[in-house]
Amino acid sequence: MNAHPDEPQAREQYADELRRRYRELRRWAVENWPNTTQPLQASDFIATDRELQLLLGARLNAGQRPDQRPADAPYEDVTPMPWP
Repeated sequence: MNAHPDEPQAREQYADELRRRYRELRRWAVENWPNTTQPLQASDFIATDRELQLLLGARLNAGQRPDQRPADAPYEDVTPMPWP
């Protein structure tokens, strides 16, 4: 199975756009949070941030040979996440 020559670029553009939209959503959520006695903090998004990184890292680049992965993903982490 041969990858389309523009696929790595398409993956990178997708990841960039998703990160941009996610930052926008976080900003909106913080600014519009209706419970003023308990405002949202950056720490409220830690789990979501981690999931997004997993989605855009190993999952988006799954099946690629190491020499095809983006420079910011030099290896595929196969270690399972520990339970909290």
